[in-house]
Amino acid sequence: MSKIYLNLDQAQLDAQYDQATLVPDLAPYSQRARAGTDAAKAASKCAEHVIYGDHQDQWLDIYSPDGDQPRPILIYIHGGAWCRQAVGQTGQAAPLYVAEGVVFAAPEFSVAPAATLDEMVRQCREAIAFMYKNAAKFGGDGERLHVFGHSSGAHLAAMTAVTDWAGDFGLPADVIKTIALASGPYDLEPVRLSARNDYLFLDADAEVRGSPARHLSPSMPPAVFAWGGGELEEFQRQSQAFADAWESAAGPVVRLEFPGNNHFDMRDEFARPGRLSDAILRQMGLGQDREK
Repeated sequence: MSKIYLNLDQAQLDAQYDQATLVPDLAPYSQRARAGTDAAKAASKCAEHVIYGDHQDQWLDIYSPDGDQPRPILIYIHGGAWCRQAVGQTGQAAPLYVAEGVVFAAPEFSVAPAATLDEMVRQCREAIAFMYKNAAKFGGDGERLHVFGHSSGAHLAAMTAVTDWAGDFGLPADVIKTIALASGPYDLEPVRLSARNDYLFLDADAEVRGSPARHLSPSMPPAVFAWGGGELEEFQRQSQAFADAWESAAGPVVRLEFPGNNHFDMRDEFARPGRLSDAILRQMGLGQDREK
């Protein structure tokens, strides 16, 4: 077969963007995320289904620590290949960060094929603008707002980091103080050429608009990049290449590779004590280092 992207033919490219092939069953990961979310809601103060936009899919769960002083905010943008919502599964990591005095906010948003990628990006940006403007209602400090994303959520999170916040939202250019991105695709050319486009419907212009790697600038926030050594090769390449490009455009980044982790392990990594959560908290000026 002829090469479609880099040295990959069509079948190989499709396989490189099908993470589900990495594990025999995704159910245990979803079950852990759901059980962790249920436990977080039972143990933490949680404002559920907070509306942040006009579409019925635009709402947040917001977990807040006790106390009166304004707290830093961490917004978690979930993955799901841009085609799966994560209702009831986005609070798994909340206890770790709430225990460190962080307001943890997890937005839901529309997904493909009902929504375009442009619409998903727009909604995620609106979620961040909402949390900035309404931070005090949930015990947060809008001037200390941070973002994490995993998988397709890392792509969407990266798109929020390249937003013209002043021009598009009338907000400070540095709304996002730091960002952490795990296991995402950041240049959408191979995504557009793969079977993923059977439901994303990207054309060449949408590919450019939706590729954060095409919109880098010196104003981007400090970033952590994380990926697993057990990921598909394309996901490892994308993370490494985007980290290099980000560093060239905006300054030093933190790179974290987890040799034994597959793509789905990286979501769990975000929710437990270790190098990734330490790096995120350290960016926020919180937490303590742990050995592993």
